[in-house]
Parts: sequence; C-alpha cells; structure tokens
Amino acid sequence: MGRFATDDTVLDIVVKGATRSRIALFSEGTEDPNPIHTDKAFAAAAGFPDVLQQGPMTTAHVARLLTERAGTLRSLDITFKAPVFPEEDLRITAQVDSVAADGSVTCRFSVEKIDGTITASGIATWG
Repeated sequence: MGRFATDDTVLDIVVKGATRSRIALFSEGTEDPNPIHTDKAFAAAAGFPDVLQQGPMTTAHVARLLTERAGTLRSLDITFKAPVFPEEDLRITAQVDSVAADGSVTCRFSVEKIDGTITASGIATWG
C-alpha cells in the first residue's frame, strides 16, 4: 500500500484467462445456476460462441488486485460492457482520478481483452 497522486497508474496488469473448468467451479462456488456459464450448447442457443465467464469473476480480479496494490477498498462500482469467454486474457488498468483531503483515493479502472474490447469499467475508492 502506498501514497498516490492524481493521474498515478495504480494497475496495468494482464490476468490469464479462466479455463472452462475454473468458470464451472466459480459457478458452483457462487451457487450460480445459470447454464450459460457451464453448458456450451446452451450458450450457443443464446447466440454466444462459448460459455461466458461470470461478471463477478472479473469483479473479483479487480478487487483483489486493487486491494493488493492500494489497501482496503471502500467502494467498487463496476459496469460490464462485453462478454468474456474461456481462455481470454484480460488487461486490467487503473488510474487515480482524485485524492481527497482525508487521504481517500478514487480511481477509474478498465478491463479489456487483448484485442482491445472493453469488457468492464468502473470506479473504486479506498483509504
């Protein structure tokens, strides 16, 4: 955990894509019954080329990495913009937006596929 200033880069890291089995385990662990995460035929019938990684899996990556780098989060607001499929690596970046007088820090973050497709974005606060 360190001190941050406006425009500092907090994160710029690539997270290895989740396997189908890891996505299935995440569904089981979170008690997510939606077959779009575990059944390729179901996902295809819904118009997708493969099962979808759960949004909360992306959220977990962002929360873990920000916590490791910055400390305990006060808030994390994320918006999902595009599906993530098995084995798709994700680049997570975060930049400080503001530092308040009380020391709290707000940053904007983005999650994108290696091809540049933004899959999620949001704002996090800590301190």
